[in-house]
Amino acid sequence: MGTTGNTAGIEIGLPADIDEVTAAWMTAALRTSGAIGADAEVSALRNEPYVAGGLLSLLYRSTIESDDPGAPNTVIVKFPTDVPQLRNMADAVAVYGREVAFYRDIAPRSTIRMPTVHAAMSAEDASNSCIVMEDLARLRQPDRSAGMTWDDAVRGARALAAFHAGWQGSAELDELMKTFMSIGSPLNRAVLPGVAAAGWPAAKVHRGHTLSADVVALGDMWVDALPRMLDQMELRPTLCHEDWRADNMFFDSDDNVVMIDPQLVGVCNGAFDLAYFISQSTEREMLAGRHGELVAEYLSVMAENGHDLDPDTFFFDTRVAVGLVLMYGFASYPDYEALPSEGKAMTDKILRRAAEAIEDFDSLAALRTLLA
Repeated sequence: MGTTGNTAGIEIGLPADIDEVTAAWMTAALRTSGAIGADAEVSALRNEPYVAGGLLSLLYRSTIESDDPGAPNTVIVKFPTDVPQLRNMADAVAVYGREVAFYRDIAPRSTIRMPTVHAAMSAEDASNSCIVMEDLARLRQPDRSAGMTWDDAVRGARALAAFHAGWQGSAELDELMKTFMSIGSPLNRAVLPGVAAAGWPAAKVHRGHTLSADVVALGDMWVDALPRMLDQMELRPTLCHEDWRADNMFFDSDDNVVMIDPQLVGVCNGAFDLAYFISQSTEREMLAGRHGELVAEYLSVMAENGHDLDPDTFFFDTRVAVGLVLMYGFASYPDYEALPSEGKAMTDKILRRAAEAIEDFDSLAALRTLLA
């Protein structure tokens, strides 16, 4: 559901950077996707940096003039980041190849709603990639600062389940893991302890006074519990977005969820995506203790699609996953002092939301059960 009939690939040429995204090149991309007619042309193109750029990507908005009245007025063009440290991190987990593969191969046969993609290509040696996609600026987005409303959180949980249901227990997952890494991969098992070793002590230095005894206890045992948490997240697998949060979410005029940024898509237990969504995109005051209702909304859609997951087992998996996603709460603290004030505020908010979710799901008790 995220592409037109055809998606232009490397056959139209991979531009090195935005300067090579010309009217002629865009003509080829939009003709291939069917966004303009076979004889139509893009007569003029204006490329400007897109201010809402992502952490791992360079984004541009291209304004289009065409003799085809049905041509899009604007599109978004996406290249890899040019920040060496971020690029190295992205390349280590094949972020750009995953995104291109998802848009080309997975989105067209998935229930997930995504922007129309006109072109998606990457170099064989993974040195570069380029994506041209629908500009979603006209759509409604959740308030990133205030967090999701209850109704939007329900929509988000239900859309997530519809996506997961298409891949739950699929025979294709083993093959898909060649492109979309398993959450329990050797890379994650090797790298994540180091992330915690640097991030958790720094988080306690800066915000330890705001954390409850249960959250501190869970953080202190996080590295020891990590292998078992990853083992649990490999059970009952599906294809997960792994970045299902308000920042990547839009709503169309019918309040259907439209998601972007499938850069981290991988194979894991669907509870991971749901726990991450609740932990990163909702506020405790809004949820008002209705965490179980969101889980039930997810499970009802899974059941509607033929997957009757055991509620107690899935809720336990979600509690474990809430403990695992504490990593997003502490990951930025080693660089805390260098962050601008807004960066510090966001880092603190991510940790606070993660900590509150740990308390509300009683994740400490779940991890102790897992390790018993």
